[in-house]
Amino acid sequence: MKYIARFFLLVWSLFIFTQSVMANEQLDLKNHLLTKIDEVILIVQDKSLSKSKRNSDIIHTLQSIFDFEIMAKLSLGKNTWNELGKDEQKRFTELYVKRMEKSYSSKLDAYTDEKVEIKEILQPKENRIYFVTDLINGGEKLEVTYKFYKPKETPSSKHHWLIYDVEILGVSILKADSAQFKDFLKTKTIAQLMDALDK
Repeated sequence: MKYIARFFLLVWSLFIFTQSVMANEQLDLKNHLLTKIDEVILIVQDKSLSKSKRNSDIIHTLQSIFDFEIMAKLSLGKNTWNELGKDEQKRFTELYVKRMEKSYSSKLDAYTDEKVEIKEILQPKENRIYFVTDLINGGEKLEVTYKFYKPKETPSSKHHWLIYDVEILGVSILKADSAQFKDFLKTKTIAQLMDALDK
């Protein structure tokens, strides 16, 4: 009976320790995310920057927290991605980032004085953390969820938690891109897709 009690005490202690570690990681990541958001807001508010300089500065700021390569890979699909050589994978990733830059440039033009609030933190798996945020503009709110994963190995230039998808009003950027690329590749080649992204 004494051994059973010790066993359950050990299990409970391990559970409490794990919960504490997870809470600390969530707090660290929350602070890092908010810092990056503040940095982006400062760039957007700097009216002295040209549109292209603003966009490149934002991408540079987000490089350490976004895994653009995994986003490009997942959006293209594992099989198609593996058919590409290293140089082609690099080019597709660069074009994917360029596409994101173009896509959100017009949205940044409409930026006035929005605020970001984190309203919920979810951790469905040990290596997954989701931040559900509200982008607030006056009385209106836009729900944006940032999905992070923890890679087994992290490059020195990256944070140890990285964004692999963003949901806006429940719509996944990754899934939307994947559906669009899959539809394109039904009738055209990957080379044609990259040429289209490069325009």
